[in-house]
Amino acid sequence: MDLYDLPMCEHRFRAMGSAFSIWLLHDDALLAEDLLYQAQALIERAEVRMTRFSATSELSRLNRAAGAWTVLSRPMWQVVGRALHLARETGGLFDPTVLTAMLAAGYDRSFDQIGSGAVNCGTTMQRATGQWQSIACDAARHAVLLPAGVGLDLGGIAKGFTAEQVVNFLSQWGPCLVDAGGDLTAGDAPGNYPGWPVAIAMPSTPAELEPPTAVPLWLNNATLATSGVDYRWWQQGDRRLHHLIDPRTGLPAANKVVTASVLCADACRAEAWATATLVAGEQLGPAHLNEQRLAGVLIDADGCIYQTKAVYRFVMDASPAGC
Repeated sequence: MDLYDLPMCEHRFRAMGSAFSIWLLHDDALLAEDLLYQAQALIERAEVRMTRFSATSELSRLNRAAGAWTVLSRPMWQVVGRALHLARETGGLFDPTVLTAMLAAGYDRSFDQIGSGAVNCGTTMQRATGQWQSIACDAARHAVLLPAGVGLDLGGIAKGFTAEQVVNFLSQWGPCLVDAGGDLTAGDAPGNYPGWPVAIAMPSTPAELEPPTAVPLWLNNATLATSGVDYRWWQQGDRRLHHLIDPRTGLPAANKVVTASVLCADACRAEAWATATLVAGEQLGPAHLNEQRLAGVLIDADGCIYQTKAVYRFVMDASPAGC
């Protein structure tokens, strides 16, 4: 049976600065539609809590309270805890304390407002990175103490955490897939398929409606997270800047990698390692992923494709690709 012959319901909307699409396989179309709207509400509640672009969000209140203890809600405590754990696991290449560096680079409002136009960068602003080890946590109270001058950006971690929550919710009714701005989190496979048929695309330009496929994959109870510099970028003078900060320099990462994708059963881990891999570059990035036995694909500015050893078990056609 063709995938399109299955009783598939789809819902599209914007949230968390991204275009979301959610698919649910269910025979009852009315029930499926209601469930998909419930999933949207779950995502919107998470955005209200975890966005840095609203002064009233819980994350903004936490950042303003740097230097004092702040008691967090359970979801925020979980996400902050995952972010700090993954900062440690990646050796700090993924760093949730890059907020001031992002602001200094000009990422001070949602990308919908920035676009790819020119921005004024706060080059004299303090670029506090690598401060995740200085954050104190009180598990008994779900409280966090940020050092003065340090702010958190939860970005992809919050999105991955939320997408995983949606999949856990919808999986009670059937196979499902969440596309959160190109980051894919899947539940059970639909029909008799080995997974959801997805793909890593070649880096695209805004003019391309459907960029060519680099690696076709099956995704089953896992996340495919992609970090890239081909979309979220802006111009400052003659410099092209982007949102992926190298914590070692406090500046946008400077290497040949355009996109880095990681497949993992843990959505937050996939998100963190995708960022860490792009920051590490085309040589160290795959090496770190191989050490972790993680499946990953990097594509550089020359169109070269780097794949880790673990990726082949997900690939539809397991013939190797690259330069």
